[in-house]
Amino acid sequence: MRSRSTPLPHPASLRRSMPEEVAALLREEILDGVLAPDARLRQEHLAQRFGTSQAPIREAFRRLEAEGLVVAVANRGVRVAGLSAAEAEEIGALRLSLEPGLAVRAAENATNVDAAAARAAIEAMGQASTPAALMVANAAFHDALYAAAGRPITLDLVTGLRARFERYLRLMWRMTGHAALSNDEHGEILDLVLAGDGAAVGRVMARHIEGSTAEILKALTAGR
Repeated sequence: MRSRSTPLPHPASLRRSMPEEVAALLREEILDGVLAPDARLRQEHLAQRFGTSQAPIREAFRRLEAEGLVVAVANRGVRVAGLSAAEAEEIGALRLSLEPGLAVRAAENATNVDAAAARAAIEAMGQASTPAALMVANAAFHDALYAAAGRPITLDLVTGLRARFERYLRLMWRMTGHAALSNDEHGEILDLVLAGDGAAVGRVMARHIEGSTAEILKALTAGR
């Protein structure tokens, strides 16, 4: 965690505004569990930590609240959003309603699949040593696959769900050994897509999503 007395790098050097930079750093700490669910975020303390006024902190809070990562409660301030089994199940159900269909369409357009990018993502996931690196590689795999589906609106919805789901995936990967099985399934899915076997890839993708959701629910129970 950055020292409270250490100011942020000048935003011009990062090509990001101060609220964007504060939000990015807090987002990573929330996603990685450094800032625990329900932890209170004190505006004045964060302003001191980041060497800025409170206005950029308020704007960063608004950005994070829109992403579902923090909640503002009247007379209680801002807190890190809690992790909920009900939310995890709902997001899993939404993924199940969208992603197998994208995978099937990708199989129907197998010649448009960026197989090199997908295999590079599988390799990167196998070599990843942190939940953050796993998440980047996981996203790269699914993006390489789903781009061939030709469903940009659905893909936008899936991308939004992935952002909401990231805390749960990182928790699972920190607490379980499921990442290796998940990546084996990625290889199976890619082979089926490239073979044009839509029916099989739909089934395997559904199993993939159901399995990760079940592991997340186990991790939530274990972490209580």
